[in-house]
Amino acid sequence: MTLSSYYLVLALLLPLFAAPSMAEQSYLQPKLKFCVEDTEFPPFNYFKRIDGEKGQSSGYDIDLLKLVFEPSGIEYEVIALPWRRCLKEVSEGIIDGVMSASLNPQRAKDYLHSDAYYFLNPSYFYLRSDFPDGLEIQALSELESHGNICGIKGFNYINFGWVNLTRLYEINEIAHLPTMLQKKRCRFFLARKETLAGTLALNHLYRFERLLGRSTVPNLRPEPFHMLISRKSPSAELINKLFNEKVKQLTLNGELEKLLAHHLNQLRLNAKNND
Repeated sequence: MTLSSYYLVLALLLPLFAAPSMAEQSYLQPKLKFCVEDTEFPPFNYFKRIDGEKGQSSGYDIDLLKLVFEPSGIEYEVIALPWRRCLKEVSEGIIDGVMSASLNPQRAKDYLHSDAYYFLNPSYFYLRSDFPDGLEIQALSELESHGNICGIKGFNYINFGWVNLTRLYEINEIAHLPTMLQKKRCRFFLARKETLAGTLALNHLYRFERLLGRSTVPNLRPEPFHMLISRKSPSAELINKLFNEKVKQLTLNGELEKLLAHHLNQLRLNAKNND
């Protein structure tokens, strides 16, 4: 083979070893998947209503993911799943991350977690008619002497100071709460005060909120919430880096605060329209 023929063959072969095509790159870097809780956690994630029917996912979390990944051209999707399934599939690497998760020792072990991107206040709720003068306590365990304490199945209440889950009466969804309280199956309900009003409004229980008394659990700091990222995700470190950088930037320029206010106002407006 002459030298000129060698260079001609080399020129023809080089493209075969060049960088992957756009289609190949898309295959090598598959669309990221994130999940949110399908029973809703407003204002952080909830479904838009169209004529009373649930539509697409909306909320602070949904908008934040858009701000993090769209500028980088990274494709992703958000799916709503039952909370336990969501956590399981993130743990198994089927889904890359889950939004709006609190931490406990087991979760810190099972998942990579982002920096905290908002904080909530653990609280307990009860019927005003049961305690007309309110009920102040020094520790959450004191509530047990007054009756059953309820929470949502699969939720983390360790940051409430409640570690014995076997003594927590679990209900499947917030829509069951009025019945449980009024029939005295629950005397108290554990929830984050910033999310309960919106959750009741979305479930057409806005009027029921007026029947509730509430107090913040004493001697607790506000509870941090994170994105939990699958340790099995090939993109785990990239997700965490981009997310933390964007959260820091949006916090410093005040945009995160505005985003939260927008969704809180939207929920209040919707609740008034449905009142």
